[in-house]
Amino acid sequence: MISNPEESGTSRHSITDTPFAYQVISRVAPKLGISLELEPWGLEAARLEFPNGRIAYFRHGNLDINPSGSADLARDKCACAHFLENAGIPVPSSLPIRRIGDGMGEQIDGFVSQHSWPLVVKPNSRYGGQGVEKVDNVPALFFAVKEALRIDKIALLQPFIHGQDVRVVVLDGTPVAAYSRTPPMLIGDGSRSIQALLEGAYADGASPLPTRRLPEYGEAAARLARREGGLRRVPCSGEHVPLADAANVATGADVVDLSGLLPADVLSVAVDAARAAGLRLAGVDLLVDPLPEPSGFVHSQSQREVLRKGPSNGRCVVLEVNSAPELDGFASLGACQAALVEDLYESVLLEIAR
Repeated sequence: MISNPEESGTSRHSITDTPFAYQVISRVAPKLGISLELEPWGLEAARLEFPNGRIAYFRHGNLDINPSGSADLARDKCACAHFLENAGIPVPSSLPIRRIGDGMGEQIDGFVSQHSWPLVVKPNSRYGGQGVEKVDNVPALFFAVKEALRIDKIALLQPFIHGQDVRVVVLDGTPVAAYSRTPPMLIGDGSRSIQALLEGAYADGASPLPTRRLPEYGEAAARLARREGGLRRVPCSGEHVPLADAANVATGADVVDLSGLLPADVLSVAVDAARAAGLRLAGVDLLVDPLPEPSGFVHSQSQREVLRKGPSNGRCVVLEVNSAPELDGFASLGACQAALVEDLYESVLLEIAR
């Protein structure tokens, strides 16, 4: 049975406080005869006891189906990329930075010369887009590296790769869902500065941006101020200026369902990446070219826009592989997507019970 925090005298939470993943587990587990206990204080963990006596735990999207070593490796972006590359998976070039100094400046200079601006700095083991920043000048680069090292032991420096950000969810070698993630954008009009566009976007009730929420104003403004031209730069008409440098739901990304729309070669790369990482369940994040529109599908306007975006450079690059993909943003798109996530969780629980 599901334990009730109110009965145990612990802090109370309404159903709206409960993350979607835990609501799903709470519905699915009883159908399978699984005893479920939610951790009552922050609702961040759950204990599952299966009919055969097996105990498993669920936390932050981690359904306890992946080998612990593989799941731990996936959290180390640099190490995981090394093994993916050796398995023939396309990944970005990376320069791991553990400290500023000791000749590191020369290595950074060499990396910049080899790849040119802009570049991307990210913490090696963080998730949800935390600490990711696109940089186009030396002061911004070193600022981003110092910030990444403040929250992680390693900062990764990578080239900026154009393309559409796509996540493919893979279970036991089968892609079960796919969706794009687009960060919230300012759109230039050729006359207003970034400062003016920002103020307009964050004015109460005035935002035309197609996203559920925006990053904090101060955070977005400070990030854009570090770019060449700063807040006084006037973007060209139609130019897209991202307010966040990571296309994560946690940073306000707009999500579009692409399940059934991705070409076979993109899905194959995602499946191969999950297999190479040793993961049964994985969220594989890729940057891909504009995607061809398969015949026989009726696309929404948002799907058509996503399928047409990006450069024609022939690339499909794996950014990272997540061992505990959180699917709340995808499930929030509608009843069909929520049902797909519920079916996925049920399949995983059945596998764990074997």
